[in-house]
Amino acid sequence: MSTPLRERLYQTEAIVLSRRDLGEADRILTLFTPNYGKLSVIAKGSRRAKSRSGPHLDVLSRSTIDLAKGRDLDVVTGAQNIDIHAHLRDDLDAFCAASYLAELVRHLMQEHQEQPAVYDLLKRSLAVVNEGVDPWLVMRYFEFGLLSLLGYKPELYQCVSCGEQISAEIHAWSPTLGGVVCNQCIGIDPAAKPISINAQKYLRTMERAGLGSLARLHLSEAEALEVERTLGDSVRHVSERDFGSLRVMSSLRRGVQF
Repeated sequence: MSTPLRERLYQTEAIVLSRRDLGEADRILTLFTPNYGKLSVIAKGSRRAKSRSGPHLDVLSRSTIDLAKGRDLDVVTGAQNIDIHAHLRDDLDAFCAASYLAELVRHLMQEHQEQPAVYDLLKRSLAVVNEGVDPWLVMRYFEFGLLSLLGYKPELYQCVSCGEQISAEIHAWSPTLGGVVCNQCIGIDPAAKPISINAQKYLRTMERAGLGSLARLHLSEAEALEVERTLGDSVRHVSERDFGSLRVMSSLRRGVQF
């Protein structure tokens, strides 16, 4: 017996993480939703010029999406934009940063893994980078927040090896162990890299305060690169992969053309 139509239909808010073409007119979308987690769905006919839903399904847009349960993939039956994040299309740095956030969620979240707190973090992060907040700052804040919400919160106050309180001096950072390693235990992870006092303070502020507090702090270029490396190494360790959006950003910094 077939399932009644009303039981097959549902609606959700969603952020479009990625999309790829299928056939001549369709698209496969990866959505992230507050109540259903990550979903792979098909938007039939969305590439046609007269498609009603197509314009509401751009990557990085936040929309209300109507879906019908399908045998393999659920099917988009309608969509309406909530926020297209228009500024991202006009600012390459902002667009690259937002793409990185979406790529992190796409690879670190499992299908149908409900994570409303992660959805809220992504929604707020896309909104502030769209409003012109420093993309670098939003990326670092998002990395730390995502690690924490997924159970990989970095340890900043005690040595991850011996448990001793961390003193105000240069220590080491171990992505493998998940945080700061004191000088007495530094040999336990040969891959651990030095982390300065200011970088440690910055990460602690990131844990305790919001973006507004971080924006008032000033790091040297070397310290900023240190924080970027520290969180980036941790994200890569957890995900066991590199991220294409970061390679694009790095190439753009060097002036490489695609």
